[in-house]
Amino acid sequence: MGRRAEIAKAWLDDLAGVIFPRVCEVCSRSLTHGEDTLCLYCHTEMPRVGVHNDSFNIIHKRLAGNIPVERAASWFYYYRDNPFALMIQRAKYNSRPALAKRLATMYAHEIAPDGFFDGIDAIVPIPLHWFKKFRRGYNQSEEIASGIAAVTNLPVEAGLLKARRHSTQTRRNAYDRWLNTRHIFSVADASLIAGRHLLLVDDVLTTGATMLGCMEAIHAADPSAKISVLTLGLTH
Repeated sequence: MGRRAEIAKAWLDDLAGVIFPRVCEVCSRSLTHGEDTLCLYCHTEMPRVGVHNDSFNIIHKRLAGNIPVERAASWFYYYRDNPFALMIQRAKYNSRPALAKRLATMYAHEIAPDGFFDGIDAIVPIPLHWFKKFRRGYNQSEEIASGIAAVTNLPVEAGLLKARRHSTQTRRNAYDRWLNTRHIFSVADASLIAGRHLLLVDDVLTTGATMLGCMEAIHAADPSAKISVLTLGLTH
């Protein structure tokens, strides 16, 4: 981009900022040049999980079972009604898929230099039942996968299917959540996952029941597939 083009872009960005003010998604303060989505203060104050470099961390423990998890990462702790949690809620329920994608891009930029994505063959979003996706208009996990792909150039493969809708998980304990999500996921084409290292992505990891259901489906289709997981939020 030439100097004149850079000046023109900066001028247009400033004009757009006057018409549609850019504000921090957490504190609603106006963003300055160099800030994107989050202001510097909120970016610094984010309650980061910070365990993506650990070979066995809190996420591994939550997903402990018969299926090994290669790598596990979450960006920040998800406390209900916390301003950071509200970002994910807006992206998920307020018709803002671009926000989910942008947050994923920011997180991918943050952990890519540490080699988290090295050796991963494809990104697999947690699926939504077709009716829920139709009603919402998008699957936020697919947007997260797309944001990661923009940084890593890894392919996104929607190879998992959700066979039926499950009832709400809100008031269920960990065991009931697991029962509620058992056998509702399947692999569309086992040849797409054979012997590959897959990164399962979702917005929030709570008890891990949904993630475990997807892991079980992959393992049943091809036990040789390796699985890593990534979410934006992690309940404490």
